[in-house]
Amino acid sequence: MSKSHSNPEHTIEESRGINHDGDPIQQLRAALSSFLGPDEVTAETVLIINKASEKGRISFSEGQEICRDNPADVLLLCCEWRLLVPVRSSKCGEWDDRLLMLDSGEIYELPNVVKHLVKSACRTGQWDPDLALTELFSDIEKTLRHRMPDLLKQMGGLAHFNVINAFQIRRACARANVKQSVDAVIALLKAGGVISPKLRALSDVAKAGSPVYEINPCVLA
Repeated sequence: MSKSHSNPEHTIEESRGINHDGDPIQQLRAALSSFLGPDEVTAETVLIINKASEKGRISFSEGQEICRDNPADVLLLCCEWRLLVPVRSSKCGEWDDRLLMLDSGEIYELPNVVKHLVKSACRTGQWDPDLALTELFSDIEKTLRHRMPDLLKQMGGLAHFNVINAFQIRRACARANVKQSVDAVIALLKAGGVISPKLRALSDVAKAGSPVYEINPCVLA
């Protein structure tokens, strides 16, 4: 008889007493309410995020169909939390170079980590960055993957208003016992939509003497 092997992500969920039988939309609403607050999380907010998660992006027109009264307000809230980021940019793809325009023809996309946050939220009813990071980095070396949640916590503790520099990321890596080079770790975090370089923060770069990055606020929620 062959032995069954449990999924480590399912083990995490079971240890937290998570119920998988709830309606996915209500589960997502409960998860978003944990940091946005129940007043901000309208049914339209949840439907827009859920719709965007289907293809990884949503257009302003699609947002209008879901939220006829105030699509701009809902999309603005989502972009402020980096649940969505505008596709349009002036020169490159970094978040602070994206152009937030709330009009017909505009498209907004989910950073990679948000795709996993939404997926797990629909499944569990919880906003769980630790679980999302484990799923997001499922293909990397096992030891590093399991240290990612602690690394994020260390980075959050060193950041100032969600902004962190490369030296602080190096310090966070040391505290989380991450042995990989800081450049390799930063590349992974950028690709995952966990951080993005702040290209316009010239004074911060000059003060730090190194590149500075914005941590996606929704992964610190």
